Amino acid sequence: MTRIFFALNAVLIVLLTGLLALSCAEDEPDYGTGGDSDSDSDSDSDSDSDSDSDGDTDPVDTENNYCDCPEISGNSADNLASAMNLCPNQYLISVNKFSTSGADALDLAFGVLESQGSNDCLIHTHGCEMIALSTGPVGQADPNSAESIGGTSADISNDPLPPFQGYTATTSETFATCDVVQLQYSLKAPANAEGFTFDFLFASAEYDEWIGEGFNDAFYAIVEYDQLNGGAPTNISFDDSGMEVEVDVNFFENPSHQCDESGSGWEPTMPSVSGSTGWLRTSWPIEGGASFNLTFSIHDEGDCIYDSIVFIDNFQWSGDPVEGGTTPIE
Repeated sequence: MTRIFFALNAVLIVLLTGLLALSCAEDEPDYGTGGDSDSDSDSDSDSDSDSDSDGDTDPVDTENNYCDCPEISGNSADNLASAMNLCPNQYLISVNKFSTSGADALDLAFGVLESQGSNDCLIHTHGCEMIALSTGPVGQADPNSAESIGGTSADISNDPLPPFQGYTATTSETFATCDVVQLQYSLKAPANAEGFTFDFLFASAEYDEWIGEGFNDAFYAIVEYDQLNGGAPTNISFDDSGMEVEVDVNFFENPSHQCDESGSGWEPTMPSVSGSTGWLRTSWPIEGGASFNLTFSIHDEGDCIYDSIVFIDNFQWSGDPVEGGTTPIE
C-alpha cells in the first residue's frame, strides 16, 4: 500500500507541474507557434509573421497576430486599434480619438478600410484592413475640394509639433494649424519585446503647389516614454535628413519608390494634383515591460483647405533589437 501511495503522489506531482507550466506559458507571448519549419505563427518558410518571404525579423507573438480579420465594422477607437493590428490585450491600455475640429471630425476624419482607389498601392499591408486619419473626410473623391470636417480657422496654439525629432531638438517653426486629428494610444510593451514597428503612407493635396514653401501639412508619430528625451513628446517618423513627413520629405513622390494612387483622389494628375510617400515603415526601440504613449497626428498647416491623409497598418512588437528610423517598404 505504501508503494502505491507514493506512486500516486508522484503522478499527481507530474500532472500539477505540467499544468503550472502551461499556465505560465500563457502569461507571456512567445515567438510563434506555427506548424511550419520556422519560429513564427504563419505557414511560410521565412522568420516573420506576415505570410510573405521578405525575411523581416520575428515579431513578438501576442496571440492575436491577425486581430483585424475578419472584417471590422465601424471606426470606434477600439476598432481603429484592431484594424492596424494593435490587438485588444494586456499591452493595449487605452486608445482615444481626438480632433480640434469638433464632434463631426471624430467620425469623418477616421476610417477602417481594405483599400482606396483602383490600384494595388493604397491597400492594407497586413491582415485584412488598415486605418486612415485625414484632415478632410476619409474617402472623399477630391482632396483639393476642401470638404470640411469642422475646422474653420487656423490657430497657432493647435500646432502639435513635438519638441524633439528622434534624439535631436526640433528646429522647425510652429505655424497656425487647422483640423488636427490624432489617434492616441497608451501601451505597455511585452516583457520580451525590444521595439515596435508600423507601416504608413502619407498623401497630400499640397503636392505639388506648396513644395519648398517651409510650412506644410504634416504627419507625426509622437512617442512619450521616460527613457526617450526625459519623456518629452518625440516625433519618430522622419527621413534621413531629419525632415518630418510632409510634401518636402525625401520619400514624397520619389521616383525610386513609386506608388500607384489611381482612383483614390490622391494621384498626381491634372487638374487636381496630389501625391504620396508610398508605403514606409517606422521602427523604434523600447524596453520590455515599459509603459509609453504613442500618438498618430495629422494636421492642415497654414490653412483649412488643402487636405492630407495617412494610412497606417501592421503594428508589430519586435522581439529583435531595432534601430530607430523610417525606410520605404520595397
